[in-house]
Amino acid sequence: MISGLSWNTLTVVIQVVVQLIYTALIARMIAPQSFALMGIVLSLIGFAEIFSQVGIGPALIQRKEVQQSHISGAFWTSVFLGLAFTLSFIISAPAIAKAYGIPELKLIIQMVCTSFTISALAVVPRSLMMKEMRFKNFFFASMVSIIGGNLVVGLTLAYLKFDVWAYVWALFAQNTLMTLAFWYYHPISIRGGWKWSAIKELFRYGSGSTLFNSLNYAATKMDVTLVPLFMQRSIGMPQTEQLRLSGMYERSAYVISLPITIIAKLSDSVLFSGMAKMQDDQASLKRTVLVGTHIMAVLIIPATAWVMVYAPELIQLYLGPNYADAAPILQVLFAAVIFRTLSRLADALLRASDAVFIGSWIKAIYLVLMAVGIFLSIPFGLVAIAWSISATTLIHYIMGLYLCRKLIHVKLSEQMAALSNGVLLGFLMALVSLTTAWISRMLCLPSLAILIIGLTSGLFFAGTFIWIRPQFLGKKEESLLLVLPLKLRNLRFIQRLIQKL
Repeated sequence: MISGLSWNTLTVVIQVVVQLIYTALIARMIAPQSFALMGIVLSLIGFAEIFSQVGIGPALIQRKEVQQSHISGAFWTSVFLGLAFTLSFIISAPAIAKAYGIPELKLIIQMVCTSFTISALAVVPRSLMMKEMRFKNFFFASMVSIIGGNLVVGLTLAYLKFDVWAYVWALFAQNTLMTLAFWYYHPISIRGGWKWSAIKELFRYGSGSTLFNSLNYAATKMDVTLVPLFMQRSIGMPQTEQLRLSGMYERSAYVISLPITIIAKLSDSVLFSGMAKMQDDQASLKRTVLVGTHIMAVLIIPATAWVMVYAPELIQLYLGPNYADAAPILQVLFAAVIFRTLSRLADALLRASDAVFIGSWIKAIYLVLMAVGIFLSIPFGLVAIAWSISATTLIHYIMGLYLCRKLIHVKLSEQMAALSNGVLLGFLMALVSLTTAWISRMLCLPSLAILIIGLTSGLFFAGTFIWIRPQFLGKKEESLLLVLPLKLRNLRFIQRLIQKL
């Protein structure tokens, strides 16, 4: 698991750097209204994509023994479902565009929905790669797709004034390159037979995984999907202003999704694959959850505190002056980052322990609370929506803690102890950041200077604190300071690089 985490760390670091560059540049070439359109499309397509594979990929990963009949059956079933969902969205695109009152959505949906078929071709090689924890190959496949799709195709078309279609074609190129890379790095043998008994075995777990993932995805994307729709309730507001405000919210939601995505990519695939291998060992599962909680809390809580303080300057420099109104939304939404990232541990445990049907009840409650909160708060503005999202995410995290206690008999006191170091470090980081930011703003320094000073002071404080009290990062084999650098150093390409230097 540590080796996989090391490769995933490298993958995510480079992906984040590329994504930050891509987002910062394309935000200056594409209007906010275009992001609102893509937010609607990606939410709808992403939600349907969970159903399009009925959990076949997770079922292959979770299953202890996978035979050729499972592999062939999973492939043909995925392809059939991918084609079916592509066709259904092509047919329903006009109705969806009419429901939102945005004609441009029709062609965008019909183009983006081809991802169902393209991604279906990669389900089996990708799942088997993760099951075998071959994250080195996963790293190279990810690099090919994100660099080729976003930096080459996306930015080139945005520069050529393709506007929203630059985003669309970048997604198409990224999906296509990813599928080709998975087949290149992990080719599999596919036979023509389709054995129902083998598929039935995958469907049992897959159906529960699909229900679990669909409810979770719907809840996390509920705001981006419903805000443009509920905006129509605003009397006297032109559609262009509705879309502008929706675009502001969508970009704020996107920015908070970055750290969540980082944690998800670092933890989900590795934790799910690793926990699936130890699913019968309750003691190991408990230790993994507690150590994971400690590590995530120490990483995410102080970072979140820093971002909440410097949100105005971050928005100004990252997305540009057109998105200045998004800063208050971002500050409130970032409170949800802590609870959404920590909830990843409970999600991985539920999936690995074949408790997805139980977890689905929590996801259903989470979804309902999200929808009700958005509906009730939208008359009071976008910041009120952000508050409702953060409150609902906290409730969801508490429910996840309760399920963990039931599954692996972990005590509440043990869970709180795992969180305590991160909470204390986050509180101290908030004090340091608020003081530094107040002084910098009183001096009327430029946004870039404020961020540089804030980042320098934050890193200096964190480094000094950890130097004085290294036990905050864990004891012995649980310490990030000791384990992760050592594992990274032992990777072959790192050793070769050291030798060359």
